[in-house]
Amino acid sequence: MDSMRRTRSIALAAALVASAASTAWAWGPLGHRLAGKLAEKHLTPQAKAAVAELLEPGETLAEASTWPDEHRRDVKGSGPWHYVDVPLDEDRYDDRFAGDAPEKGNIVPKIREFRAILKDRRRPLEERRFALRFLAHLVEDLHMPLHVGENHDRGGNDTQIQFFDQGTNLHRLWDSDMLVRAEADEGKWLEVLARMDTPEARARVTPGRVEDWATESLLAAREAYKNPATGRRITKGTKLGEPYQQANLPVARRRVYQSGIRLAMVLNEVFADEPKP
Repeated sequence: MDSMRRTRSIALAAALVASAASTAWAWGPLGHRLAGKLAEKHLTPQAKAAVAELLEPGETLAEASTWPDEHRRDVKGSGPWHYVDVPLDEDRYDDRFAGDAPEKGNIVPKIREFRAILKDRRRPLEERRFALRFLAHLVEDLHMPLHVGENHDRGGNDTQIQFFDQGTNLHRLWDSDMLVRAEADEGKWLEVLARMDTPEARARVTPGRVEDWATESLLAAREAYKNPATGRRITKGTKLGEPYQQANLPVARRRVYQSGIRLAMVLNEVFADEPKP
């Protein structure tokens, strides 16, 4: 590993430690950056130009996708935008679970709202930049199972567990612990996603609506709360290890991949009428 790559890995590890201290994030910085970089690869020329025009000079979509977590305290009342609480025994997502009580979360309506703002070129640049950052972030958040499935534990934050004999909680396990345990280096993760990224894979991922993507996370959350070693639901104090990692890492990997491809699809649709660069 050369010195530049070593420095990047150390910086990423530090960011991941910082993310672990926050109990509100969905994917940690690694998951968000991976999805953002994958989305950038699949933007049309119009979308790529529009994104570059809206963001700060030099800011990438990967960096924009972590902005809402980094500035959460500055955006008052934005916490419930990042999730929706759908009981695990429900068959699918429905809008009745969002919006009635802010603490229940309203990620799906906010995705619709930010998409509409972004598409409206009459809006001020700053407003559209804000919408772009949040749209990218929330599409990615929606694919993290514990930001949809509700088990009366704040998305797994209140379910303290042992993961490979280290104390953590179920939310943190999904937002960073599993991914980092498999590979902490961003470049190697991008190689994994590149191997997954075939025309056939993209064709399977792109159909569906935002509501369908929420339902996918709900169904994945049911399995996320299951201990594969016993078949029982995970409770506080449960010890998890290799069986859980093997059963759920493919799900986390697939959800990161899906979020990147779908984010590109959403942005390509939003900016389809933009002038060609």
